[in-house]
Amino acid sequence: MNILFFTHISPFPQNGGEKLRSYYLLKALSELGHRVFAVIRNEEQADLAAYPLENVTYYTHPDEPLTLEERVTGSHYFKKSPHVLALFKQICGYTRIDIAVLDYGYVGHYIDFFTARNIKVILGTHNAQPEISKQLPAQNLLKKLRKFQLVSLERLHERSFFKKAAAVLVVSDHDKDYHQRFISRDKVFVVPNFLDEREYIASGPRRSRLLVMSANFAMYMNREGLRWFLQEVWDDALAERYELLLVGRDSKEALRSVTGQDNWKNVSATGKVPDVKQYIAMAEGVIIPLLHGSGTRLKCLEAMALNTPIISTSRGVEGVLSNNFIVADTAAEFKQALHTFNGSEQKGNALKEDFMKEYSAAVNKKRISEVIAYTIH
Repeated sequence: MNILFFTHISPFPQNGGEKLRSYYLLKALSELGHRVFAVIRNEEQADLAAYPLENVTYYTHPDEPLTLEERVTGSHYFKKSPHVLALFKQICGYTRIDIAVLDYGYVGHYIDFFTARNIKVILGTHNAQPEISKQLPAQNLLKKLRKFQLVSLERLHERSFFKKAAAVLVVSDHDKDYHQRFISRDKVFVVPNFLDEREYIASGPRRSRLLVMSANFAMYMNREGLRWFLQEVWDDALAERYELLLVGRDSKEALRSVTGQDNWKNVSATGKVPDVKQYIAMAEGVIIPLLHGSGTRLKCLEAMALNTPIISTSRGVEGVLSNNFIVADTAAEFKQALHTFNGSEQKGNALKEDFMKEYSAAVNKKRISEVIAYTIH
């Protein structure tokens, strides 16, 4: 089957949660035997030849900065890119496309291009975005008005376009309940965030007393979670017991913004790294101190896949099916959990078993195949 895959994400290198989602969707379609025409971004100018997927051809569209008018009015939620449309027309001009998979963000306004050509559309979501936008901090009237505008535009886009898709992919039961408020129930399918278990093989020794927090720290929910953890949980006693390493985009900037220092109380940061797996694999435990957000945390799944125990707030493991997390929702509970934590190998192995049941590529390729069959028939 010929599939046109479109996303605003730059899937390569896979150094962020949203990139992992798009990459593994692409890889699953490839391994299911489909011929895929992938229209993607490449903001890091990666050599795409270094990321070959069988039967996948890459086409790149540029990052188009928003104009002042678009930022003020939000018209970009409904504006089609001429560059993207030109690529769609080029591909559809010489290939019969059976299905279009539109992945991530507010891309519903492109659905009409395909339905006008009798091409069924699967629309992929990474979260219930307005539910996250509602959590944005807004301390003054102007920011509150701006947040209200943002949430309203996101909801308007969803309700205007999402129902036109033949099927909608969501990542959790919570997101399914949200989207079924305005989309026919039979069109909404849960395909959770997932990873290819073949790429997550823990090897080598773990570093005793090393904790890791991996995230895109440019995202407010991760930065605010870090702020809460360092200000309310981390203390001199924990600093004597553990080393905490922050791994990921803007981690150095985040540490500096919270503490004013590059190294603080045995806490340091790597900045952006090509691959977080090696850091998670060598850690005695992963912390996820999130207070905001929705969806299925890929940082959580990566730790599960690498047999690494997880200490988290309820929000940090929300939507992930496992009873083997160490959950702590108050600062006092988190302190206590860390003081009694022993890096249990048994706990890490139990998490890996839970991962394989729900979040492995083997399981989710079957789910994607079922969604494709539904869409066609």
